[in-house]
Amino acid sequence: MKDPISEFIGRLKEAGDELSQAITAGVNIHSFDDYRAMVGRYEGLMEALDILNNLLTEDSEAE
Repeated sequence: MKDPISEFIGRLKEAGDELSQAITAGVNIHSFDDYRAMVGRYEGLMEALDILNNLLTEDSEAE
């Protein structure tokens, strides 16, 4: 079993990839509001991933 942090990072990346592909393909986008909501979710996932990566980088630099 992977450690929880690695699993979390992997799931964030997977969710981001799936959402990115859905946006590109126009899946479940029936209005501009749908598009904005999906892009917002994608940006939120990427921001969470960036924050986590920055925290891990800070921890490794402190050691």
